[in-house]
Amino acid sequence: PLSPMAADQFASQLASFSMVEQQSLTNQKIDSLGVALIDKNIATYSAVIGRMAYHEKPFLFSGSSITLEVGELGEIDEELKLSFLNSDGFVIAERSLLHGQDIVNWDGTDNIGRLVPVGSYTAELRRATDDTRMDISVSTGNIVEEVRFGGAQAELLLSDGTTILETEVSKLR
Repeated sequence: PLSPMAADQFASQLASFSMVEQQSLTNQKIDSLGVALIDKNIATYSAVIGRMAYHEKPFLFSGSSITLEVGELGEIDEELKLSFLNSDGFVIAERSLLHGQDIVNWDGTDNIGRLVPVGSYTAELRRATDDTRMDISVSTGNIVEEVRFGGAQAELLLSDGTTILETEVSKLR
């Protein structure tokens, strides 16, 4: 209190100090609640480390074979192929699918057997007869090595170097 002899000012100043102290305690509790929520979130995401996360985004080819999974084909009874496109959108390799085949291993070679350069690629399912793109998912996955926070969503860093957002995960094994 600035004037301890003035009773009305003394009581008013004590009340102000009390309100400031209460506000300070409330802020501390809100901070600790935020930390607890972040810790809970981190604990939740730690469960995905070491698991296979599948996505339909471009994938990084670094010299090792890539396994791709084709979505539900249903009653499609025609010849299909998997087309691999480079980052410029050009088809650099194609592989025929056998009837009912839903898993394809790509060794990173183009159509004449040369190893493609390290880089980002996508895969599309197409009709073999007219090269029409099919609206059926093609996904690939890798082991989650790291979860990064900072934006609106968590980012998953996969063992092949690919980074995907948590909402881009189509399957987790």
